[in-house]
Amino acid sequence: TVSSTMLVLNKAVLARLPVATTVLLFQVGSSALILWVLGKAKVLSVDGFELATAKAFFWNAAAFMALIYSNAKALQHANVETVVAVRTLSIFVTAYGDFRLLSVKALDRNAFLALCMVSGGAVGYFVFEGGMKQGTNLGWVLIYGATNAAYPIVTKLVMMSRAMTTWGRTYYNNLLTFLIFIPAALILREDQKVIELNDEGNVNVIALSLLAASCIWGTAISFLGFLCLDNVSATTFNLMGNVNKILTLVVNALLGDSKSSLTGTVCLMVSLVGAGLYGDARRRQAAQAPVGE
Repeated sequence: TVSSTMLVLNKAVLARLPVATTVLLFQVGSSALILWVLGKAKVLSVDGFELATAKAFFWNAAAFMALIYSNAKALQHANVETVVAVRTLSIFVTAYGDFRLLSVKALDRNAFLALCMVSGGAVGYFVFEGGMKQGTNLGWVLIYGATNAAYPIVTKLVMMSRAMTTWGRTYYNNLLTFLIFIPAALILREDQKVIELNDEGNVNVIALSLLAASCIWGTAISFLGFLCLDNVSATTFNLMGNVNKILTLVVNALLGDSKSSLTGTVCLMVSLVGAGLYGDARRRQAAQAPVGE
């Protein structure tokens, strides 16, 4: 729900202020500033700035930057069906990374089959909705799939390297993301675009109010993401992201806001059932594990 609301807010902001990198800078920069102030005031438990910790979180911020950039490029050069199908297949890569790098118990047969249902449904949606369109740049789609698989693994590794509060992790992630994206904004010359928007009267109270709301909501998104990753595996986190996107497609289809066919919608429903079965399979697997394992 929080993620879907953020999507709606971002669409509203970008419709009035079409400078995506600058909007992101405001969101992560304001979040870092607010958390720093609240931490200094002892309102929230926010870890103080340390260079060693900042160096560790640089990799998390870099992975985040790669994720959102490759996502934008994938959606620019391919249809949604292709992106969704490849994104769900990335779950298996994350599951392998969970096992090899994070020492998470390997998937049992039922959990593996459940993930196959998730990916199979998404691939079915891709096939029945027309497949890959002419002019698709599969390279960007595969890069996005790879970064989507790697991001939760990288984040978990960074989290494990430092004992911190969730608010502290949120502060560091937003601060380092802000610093990394400053050169990107300068390279894209979005400062000139902002001046043009202001001259045209588009930087108004409504646009700034929506931007402020997205900054506050973005802080909540970041905090809940770290809180979630602290309590679930990287594979489950990846799956939750996929379910959010698939559920949005299903709701749009049921409300008539998309041109998805009945067969394509049924395939998406299969994916959602598979996600539910995965959760049940992992709970059963954990319950059957010997005490102390």
